[in-house]
Amino acid sequence: MLPKNAFRNSQKSSGLADLFSLSDQANTISFSGGYPDAALFPKKELQKAFQKRLTTAAPDLFQYRSVLGDLNLRQKLANYAQSLQIECSTEQIMFTQGGQQAIKLLASLFLNAGDGLAVEGPTYVGAIAAFNEYQPTYYEIPMEADGMNLDVLEEQLQTNQIKLIYTIPNFQNPTGYCMSIAKRKRLAQLAADYNALVIEDDPYRELRYAGQAMPPIKAFDKTGNVALIGSFSKILSPALRTGWVIAKRSIINDLANLRLAFDCQSPNVVLEAIDQYLTDTSLTDHIQQLRRSYQQKLATMLACLQKYLPDECHFSKPQGGFFVWVTLPAGLDAQKLLQLSKKVTFLPGSSMFVNSHEENHLRLNFTGVSLDEIQYGCQELGNLMRTALLTVQN
Repeated sequence: MLPKNAFRNSQKSSGLADLFSLSDQANTISFSGGYPDAALFPKKELQKAFQKRLTTAAPDLFQYRSVLGDLNLRQKLANYAQSLQIECSTEQIMFTQGGQQAIKLLASLFLNAGDGLAVEGPTYVGAIAAFNEYQPTYYEIPMEADGMNLDVLEEQLQTNQIKLIYTIPNFQNPTGYCMSIAKRKRLAQLAADYNALVIEDDPYRELRYAGQAMPPIKAFDKTGNVALIGSFSKILSPALRTGWVIAKRSIINDLANLRLAFDCQSPNVVLEAIDQYLTDTSLTDHIQQLRRSYQQKLATMLACLQKYLPDECHFSKPQGGFFVWVTLPAGLDAQKLLQLSKKVTFLPGSSMFVNSHEENHLRLNFTGVSLDEIQYGCQELGNLMRTALLTVQN
């Protein structure tokens, strides 16, 4: 018999595990995973980049290197950050194994059991999974159409010791909402005033299909109380497993020391290949292609939801990102609805609320499915919801 798992690792299956399980079900239309469109991966360009860098790189390509990651790629990212009005040097950047590892590392660096952690309600299930191991005290801050309710957040900051504030300001996962500029400025100031660190998770920034882009919260950070996380997963490929943290130099130094106990560094081969891709290829042109395709998919999903969902249901109308958030009448449970669904999968919303676990919401992904699948899947969802509503009403 094996020894028991540590208590922190003995929890039930996370919402993140459920997400991948639902996404892999055969013979169903999957609205559940946050998958990019595989047909849009720049396969040929990435293949050329890998081949060229493997041919031309110095022998130490295959050696241990800086835990922060490839210097040339960090310089490119620093230039990008500066274009977003962020004061940033290469020493303030560390590459990670996707944005997910960045969340995990920051949680490991700052959280002791019981420490205060403010998150949006709802929020990203992967972040919850990363935080749960450290057994924080969660403060669930309601989401509004222009971002988290900062009045509620400030009330919690005034009465509780909160170390970390986790937010997704652009096309939030799962709601698709965007934080206003006024709230971005105020949140940066609140973090400074109450000695908290904002974890700004921003993987969808470049995937805006309408409206005007807004500066990151980090652009308004004058005290080092914001750590910005980004990723190539949604704009190049998830398989590259390359994300990053931009933060105050002292935080990056502490993260680098902590990182040595995890995996030492991101793979040099992958980072140099990405650097080669960015040298030889226009990432801007590639992102424009993504925007055109995803904009059409989003418009199709919104039109189909309007057409097929019962009037009692409501849904967000994002201007970018990967997701649409659906709210059912109070009497319906999205988890039970999923159990009845034979042809369509989605992510029930209860696992995305750390405290309230509201049951009458679900998240739909539109980027990883075809236009025909969107239309058929939304029609099936509408039929499923109408049947469930009739059962509740009777």
